[in-house]
Amino acid sequence: MLSQLVARDELRKSGVYILTGPNVDDEFGLEGYIGESDNLAARLRSHARSKSFWNRAYVAVSKDSWLSKSHIRFLEARLIMQAKRAPLITRISNDKQDLSYDRLPDGEIANLENFVSFLDLIMPAIGCPLFSFPDAIYAGPRRPGAVSPSVPGAFGQETHFALSKGPARAVGYLRDNAFWVIKGSTARIEEYSSLREGYRNARRKLSERGILVRDEGRGLLVFTQDVPFNSPSDAAAVIGTTSLNGRKAWKVIGTNLTFAEWEASQEAGCK
Repeated sequence: MLSQLVARDELRKSGVYILTGPNVDDEFGLEGYIGESDNLAARLRSHARSKSFWNRAYVAVSKDSWLSKSHIRFLEARLIMQAKRAPLITRISNDKQDLSYDRLPDGEIANLENFVSFLDLIMPAIGCPLFSFPDAIYAGPRRPGAVSPSVPGAFGQETHFALSKGPARAVGYLRDNAFWVIKGSTARIEEYSSLREGYRNARRKLSERGILVRDEGRGLLVFTQDVPFNSPSDAAAVIGTTSLNGRKAWKVIGTNLTFAEWEASQEAGCK
């Protein structure tokens, strides 16, 4: 779909962009690259040839031509700062930008901060992982008497898969070459001795980032937002706290069809 994006008139303007894709060096999370350009279309075409990791691009331009080179460099640096705080961004390819803005007058900085505030409103609606909806942070233990669903709800057009391991229940889906576990899914607290150290580290990182939090009432860990993993097996291990073949453990919701069987059927349908 890149050709459709770069064909838009807005992409011939100055602006900033965000590239995201799976972080193949970690069990979960996304790699991000933030940049600026006087010609966004040309820059994205170049990145399509030179950077292989990304499969999503988000761009921001002004409705007129008021963004100068200094402005878009300011916005680039602000987005890099935002990326460093984003729970799902586990690696930023370019994080060395100079964050000093002595060359810009206070009035222009104020206007640009308003632009960033506007991105805070718009970007979550299109799924940009640098920004989160206000309710993305888990609010803590559930109220006494509140009913908790055994499996979180499945939304969207993707095929959804369910996984059960002991008391833990999770739902996931495949998107952009990553396996996503949806918000509200649960994971075991106790870790089996057979759990690989890499998965133990992933669980610690998820907890430190506020993505996997304890629900003492249910004795489980809860996902506070959708989380991308490199494979169904990575997701299954973090949830079930033992090595699992995720291609067999995840099943299409409402059926006994495993992820592997579903994937084979999709490949057969494409031939």
